[in-house]
Amino acid sequence: MAEESDGIAEAIEGQIRVAVTAAGQVGERIARAREDALRRAQAASEREARELRTRFEAEQRTARTEYGNVYRSDWWERSTPEQIGRTYQTTRAWSQDDPEAARAEERMREELRTRYGVDAADTGADAGAVRAAVERAEQGRAQADVERQRSAVENVEAQQLLAQADQQDRLAEQERAAAEYEPDPEERTRAQAEADERTVTADAAREDSATAYDSSERRASTAADLESKGIDQEVIATRMRADVSQAKPATAAVAAGGPAKAPKARKTRGRGVQVQRNEQSR
Repeated sequence: MAEESDGIAEAIEGQIRVAVTAAGQVGERIARAREDALRRAQAASEREARELRTRFEAEQRTARTEYGNVYRSDWWERSTPEQIGRTYQTTRAWSQDDPEAARAEERMREELRTRYGVDAADTGADAGAVRAAVERAEQGRAQADVERQRSAVENVEAQQLLAQADQQDRLAEQERAAAEYEPDPEERTRAQAEADERTVTADAAREDSATAYDSSERRASTAADLESKGIDQEVIATRMRADVSQAKPATAAVAAGGPAKAPKARKTRGRGVQVQRNEQSR
């Protein structure tokens, strides 16, 4: 007599059907959005198009690392339905532009048929569950877009601060060199003091620049790490929002279990602005 099923295998199969169906839809939307974005960028300017292509190339390299897993048996044995769906979404998003993604998608279709009896082209998944999964995925994408834009702004700010630091260093060197040949002791002392002030401003700008870079890169790295562990996109988005609002690592923000103290304002940047204003007034 056949053993009675405990229902676990059927439940997993149902989750995979939903995850794969939703992933296929979202992946196709991502591909279309990427094409539309590149078309708009090309219409705007060659520079904007070049920058966008560079970003897409970086995303494609990351995607290849992800869908390279589908050829490994151990990956299939330990992956959750959500992880399988997310990787299938990635292959669908790139299959029209990357032959490696197309091959990975075909391999996933074979594995899904063999391991779970799921036809990716017609999964028979519950329509309501698929809609809910698509909505969750789209919310995660929207949050990722916001995070990407925020990181871009922070990177620009960091570059501007570095440029300001370099300028202040150059001016400080000029003032110290001039002070060596200044016959008036008072003027020499004043020039050296201004050079020291510029050095302080440069150091502060570099510190702020490092903070800006660390903030954007750390959040992106944290999000990727959490996603690789199969954590739900909505949970990741919540942690990223906590990281931004509390200016501390996302995992620490969640683990604390309560509101964190607001970070102190950096006074050094304002000091640099004051120096610039003094220059303009002279």
